[in-house]
Amino acid sequence: MAGGQDLNFDLQVYHYYLGYSAFVDRFAQDYLAASFQGYQSPVPYMLLYWLDSVGTPPFVNASIHAAIHALNLILLFLLARLLVGTDASRRDRATVVAFWLLGAVAPIYWHLVGTSYADLVSSVPVLAGLWLTARVMPGSGLLSNRALLGIALGAALAGAATGLRVHNAIYVMGLLCAVGLARFPSLRGRMRALGVSCTGAFAGWLLCFAPWGLRVYREFGNPLFPFYNAVFKSPDFPAANLPLTNFVPGNLRDLVALPFRMATHDYWVYAEARLPDVRPGLLVACLAACALLWLFRRGPVREDDRRAEGRRFILVFFAVSALLWLVTSSNGRYGIALFLLGGPVCGAILSRLLPIRYVLLVIAAVLVWQSLLQGLLFRESRVVSIPWASRYFDWDLPDRYKREPATFLSFGLQTASTFAPQVHPGSSHVNLVGQYTPVIDGPGSDRIRRIVALPHRRLYGVFDLEYTETDAPGAKSIKTYFKDHLKLWELDFADTPCEAVALRIGTERRAWVKRAAASTIHAPPPSFIVCELRSAPPGERERALAEFTSFATKLQRFGAACPQYFGKPFSYTRVYRRWLVSQFASFEWRFDVEDEGAIYLRQLKPPYAVLQLGSVTREAIVATEPDCRKWFSRLAELSALKRE
Repeated sequence: MAGGQDLNFDLQVYHYYLGYSAFVDRFAQDYLAASFQGYQSPVPYMLLYWLDSVGTPPFVNASIHAAIHALNLILLFLLARLLVGTDASRRDRATVVAFWLLGAVAPIYWHLVGTSYADLVSSVPVLAGLWLTARVMPGSGLLSNRALLGIALGAALAGAATGLRVHNAIYVMGLLCAVGLARFPSLRGRMRALGVSCTGAFAGWLLCFAPWGLRVYREFGNPLFPFYNAVFKSPDFPAANLPLTNFVPGNLRDLVALPFRMATHDYWVYAEARLPDVRPGLLVACLAACALLWLFRRGPVREDDRRAEGRRFILVFFAVSALLWLVTSSNGRYGIALFLLGGPVCGAILSRLLPIRYVLLVIAAVLVWQSLLQGLLFRESRVVSIPWASRYFDWDLPDRYKREPATFLSFGLQTASTFAPQVHPGSSHVNLVGQYTPVIDGPGSDRIRRIVALPHRRLYGVFDLEYTETDAPGAKSIKTYFKDHLKLWELDFADTPCEAVALRIGTERRAWVKRAAASTIHAPPPSFIVCELRSAPPGERERALAEFTSFATKLQRFGAACPQYFGKPFSYTRVYRRWLVSQFASFEWRFDVEDEGAIYLRQLKPPYAVLQLGSVTREAIVATEPDCRKWFSRLAELSALKRE
């Protein structure tokens, strides 16, 4: 709490808006107001928004969420007890605590605790479901009704977690595989357990997701809109699946190196922040040692207590879920349950290799090592924060925004979706340029034009202040920088001056918090530039559209020999004398194409390397190196040099 009020990027972009939209239907009024993530299930964010709306101070709000997040640690302790297998002696109790601490020290957990991220909330039912199921696994004898009930409840919790966050589907698969591979006394018992677990998982998912998914389906024709739109083909978004696989290893070498790279101080290894974690490397080393030991000492594994089947169940669940996590996202936030459970699993594997007294010594050394890493980087590794205020988003907005409905078009990765609860409830919100930039006359453009054309209301452009603080040509003036992009939508800046809108910053009255946070570096409060817009003069859109068509044709010819990168949908943003082109919703790279000058390949994550690819003339774009595969390998080399 001494770190200040949570102001992470996702909270600003879509967490708060999703919580708001759970109570107010925004589908007809808004489009991509919170970017493409703003149509997920709002259930994990309802509590935060509701507490904030009734006047609960963010300090208390965050404390309540931290208490919910702490349930993960309680469940982790129960799972550690199952893995140890007994608690009869003092040594066994010490082993349980050691295994638990090895999991609880996970830096990704402490990075997110008390924040708005839904991952720690949705991991609670995952771990609870695993514990309920593992503890009733029969070692021998018939499958009792009590065991079937435990399996059904455990699967239902895992299904509910998937309803909260679709990424948790990996844990449902892990649970089902563990049930299918469990040592049931008969085939009939195995089939009954599988049937019960499948039914429970589906029921849990249906209960948590179906009401919201049905609403989204009725509006867009895709219950997961805009994700998996290549399957559902909603006309309001490109037909692509948005896999979001930025962290997935690209080859076998990267896959093998990943657990050990997690121990480094690099950004974007398994999370956006620097969160060094030495435990995955230790786990892989232990697994390799176990494999070698098995090769040289083949024989049955001795199981000497009645909870052996529960332990085996947890290990199978962990292995399957971890493999699925690696190939689907490799994003640390989506693997919270794995990073917590990985500690006890690592301890259990270590106990197969060494006497328990040496296991405890190894764990103690790892805990000290990991704690030192987190202590050195804790403040830097926390999410973005500001001093505590009376509410999360107290914008200093002019009264006219609250008195009359208007249409707000936001420009920037940082959307203006947090305006929605404070302005007139009849106002509309569209993110026109951002993580996904709608293409002129492309999917969703008709919906945007319908919202823009709503009668008897003012039209405002809301621009991220950071645009004016870069060294990009023309960026010092928002009206200069975005004038040509507005023309594509038949819009222009009005003659009235723009105005700044900033977040009111609170002052925490608790003296002890001030003292504890004395060395905390707070982020500058987010600010926007709001400009009134109007219809563009006749003929302006036609000229702008002709420029866009000419450029898109030129870029298509440029990339004809590189279908692996140019065969996917692109987003186009027109700024002062340049086009910014990216694979939509991509956080990895983009093309910066000057009208007449050069074309650059720009990496959009640290360390932000830039590579000039060639030159641009009025007629064509010419690459210096025709093999596009070398562009990205060269960009990776430049990135590595900058990192060093």
